[in-house]
Amino acid sequence: MLDPATGIDFPFFQSQVRDIFGEPDERGPFAQNYLRTLDLSEYADALGHVLDYEGNPWGHKIYCNFAMHEPLKRAFGLIVSRGLAGELKTYDGSFNIRQSKGGGMMSMHSWGLAVDFNAGTNPFGQEGDMSPEMVKCFAENGFEWGGLWSTPDGMHFQIVWVRQRTDDNPLNPVPWVA
Repeated sequence: MLDPATGIDFPFFQSQVRDIFGEPDERGPFAQNYLRTLDLSEYADALGHVLDYEGNPWGHKIYCNFAMHEPLKRAFGLIVSRGLAGELKTYDGSFNIRQSKGGGMMSMHSWGLAVDFNAGTNPFGQEGDMSPEMVKCFAENGFEWGGLWSTPDGMHFQIVWVRQRTDDNPLNPVPWVA
């Protein structure tokens, strides 16, 4: 479904990212056109305990692709309204130009299209401890959870899908609808 705010047809897939956004870079046209700071301070009371990846209090801001702003705001709204804010311990990043941990391609973090939480208890390649209820807050807003992958990445949520999921897993993402 075409989101009028972004002009992006959701869902979109990893194979489409370069065509939609071009090459990632920290300056120049990519950063100027797509990266913005998302302010989530409206949830500061519920998320005041969350730390950043260095162990400092998180400032409730995420520097990411503008395509994630509204879906992330709604996901956080659900997290707070469903009483799940205590499950978030750390915000571990979004925009980071690098290869994917599985190798062979650029990470969706390179375009600011992914976000990590609770990295210390959800290491790459292990099951992790995200509750189904927490995952659903993101999945209901278009995010694919890395915990569904053959090599799990339980800290990772991305607005870009790896593939269309046809099984009945309640943690599968549903297309973002503005």
